[in-house]
Amino acid sequence: HDAILQLNKISPPQNVIIANSIIHYWGGEPQYQIVRGEEAWNRFLKPLGLRNMGFGWDRIENALWRVYHGELDGYTAKHVVLMIGTNNLGINTNEEIIAGLKRLVEAVQLRQPGTSILLSGILPRRNMEKRVEEINRELTKLATVMKVTYINPGRVLLSTSGKIDENLFSDGLHPNVTGYNKLAPVLAAYLKQ
Repeated sequence: HDAILQLNKISPPQNVIIANSIIHYWGGEPQYQIVRGEEAWNRFLKPLGLRNMGFGWDRIENALWRVYHGELDGYTAKHVVLMIGTNNLGINTNEEIIAGLKRLVEAVQLRQPGTSILLSGILPRRNMEKRVEEINRELTKLATVMKVTYINPGRVLLSTSGKIDENLFSDGLHPNVTGYNKLAPVLAAYLKQ
């Protein structure tokens, strides 16, 4: 959190992604000791000035704390991507996850009133594909009500059967290098809009 606050003062980001370990371990700044897809990050996302505000193990409530404590203050981003919620699946109902994301969108809107908010569907994970799909359907409705843009870059990580493509994951949750290479251009395309 302190590293993000310092980076934002020194070099305000053009775009921001608030997320969990899936993004934290991808690449970008602040750097972490685990980096799984740095080449794709540097090729597609770094040129767009994307600040990696993903943190391992974060749930929606952790992201809210970080927003409440200044990570979106003092600059205006072009886009704020909200890609969080997978770590809530084990402890919260679908309704609680939607309510938490609604609160997060409201917090971002308050602090970044001129910014385009991209509410991402929860990325697919092994043995939870159906539930993630159900939540993501509700997120499309939430995005409409909140007047933000719903995106679903995680669809590129699914096989034609609707299950995750195991070739794109290291552990059923975190993409591997091939998975990040598929995800990067899709996310970049949303940020260019």
